[in-house]
Amino acid sequence: MRKAPLLFAAILALAIAAALLWYRNRQPATGGPEAGKSPTAIESGGRTAPPFSLRDINGNVVSSSLFMGKPTVINFFATWCPPCREEIPGFVEVYNKYRRDGFELVGVSLDTDTKGNLPAFLMQNRIEYRILIGSPATARAFGGVNSIPTTFFVGKDGRIKNVHVGYMDPETFDREVRKLL
Repeated sequence: MRKAPLLFAAILALAIAAALLWYRNRQPATGGPEAGKSPTAIESGGRTAPPFSLRDINGNVVSSSLFMGKPTVINFFATWCPPCREEIPGFVEVYNKYRRDGFELVGVSLDTDTKGNLPAFLMQNRIEYRILIGSPATARAFGGVNSIPTTFFVGKDGRIKNVHVGYMDPETFDREVRKLL
């Protein structure tokens, strides 16, 4: 008879420990339903953006050297990621506003299984900025993109000025882009 209360207490303790561990380790910007609701800006310390060569959706190789001397934003995203999908209309708006000023916006898709959805996704969202097919090596080169969306703001000098992890509203995005111009 005494074993039942002890067993119940042990199961309850394990359940509480598991819940606390889950809560502590969840990342708000990983693409889940609650993802991206608490945006995070990280000062990068001005390190140089890593060089890369990636294919665009047409199979053409695009080198990062194409963006040298231009204010550039590099946004790691995926088509299945809710906060990524939510911020893209604002990105399109800001890109269209500043592209005549030499502003470059580069989307780096981290889609794997859903890569085939990319062309329709671009048309549906009226994305005219450059979209590249990302790789784990590229994500690592940028310091490890652990959550999406993750957005890097690169100055004309090629140095990363700011890193934003999570959803970004259009006003914040516009303000950060203006700092680069």
